[in-house]
Amino acid sequence: MRTLADGLGTVVRERAGRLLVCYLPHGDPATPDATPGLYAEHGVDVLEVGVAGGRALLDGPVVSASMDRATAAGCTGAAAADLLAAGLRDVAGSAAVWMSYRPEPEAAYLDVVAASGAGGVLLPDADQPTLLDAAAAAGLAGVPFLSHVPTAPEVAAARRAEGYVMLAAADGVTGHRDHVAPGNAATIARLRDEGVTAPVLLGFGLSTADHVRAALDMGADGVIVGSACVRAAEAGRGELTSLLSSLRAAVDRA
Repeated sequence: MRTLADGLGTVVRERAGRLLVCYLPHGDPATPDATPGLYAEHGVDVLEVGVAGGRALLDGPVVSASMDRATAAGCTGAAAADLLAAGLRDVAGSAAVWMSYRPEPEAAYLDVVAASGAGGVLLPDADQPTLLDAAAAAGLAGVPFLSHVPTAPEVAAARRAEGYVMLAAADGVTGHRDHVAPGNAATIARLRDEGVTAPVLLGFGLSTADHVRAALDMGADGVIVGSACVRAAEAGRGELTSLLSSLRAAVDRA
């Protein structure tokens, strides 16, 4: 039987080595132009849909503020799932990953995620091997989150990943950095040596075309851009489409 995870897997395979994942601030009233359709139209392969919930332990002020606004607007849980399902109905060629915070990925919660139409789930504060098991039971792909210096359990989860793996390109929380740390190249090589076969994507601090090129030169199979997308969306549709188009072009030219 085909599952939601299959759709994510298809997109990942088709774009192998050139994946663009962008954070979508879901339900944030300050970013009305950030919609699944707009992201897909401008070449985003996977929408990392930021859903308010839990404590945003790894997110900096830009994303945290966006999640706070979404919470105040009531876009959490089942309401968030319904809104995302409506937004994904007419989107073709892209996949969605539900990104939120929840240390225990209970079956009931993952049923809500599945109802949204997302093919994968990313919960950075969960035990990553547990997340993969629970997600698979719900027909979803668990997307392992790896710290900047991955732990043994994180690497074990990454070896089992069916979609892709997110590797933190820097310590600390999300937000702009001036450059992509060159040590990420050695970390990606280490993950390959330790048996990780899924695409490894760099996130945390990447926000420009130059950052994209640097990450791909280090051996990353794609990039994840977060805070920069929220800032652009806050500035309006023109800024957001300009950013998404420039990121897509950088990935394709690498």
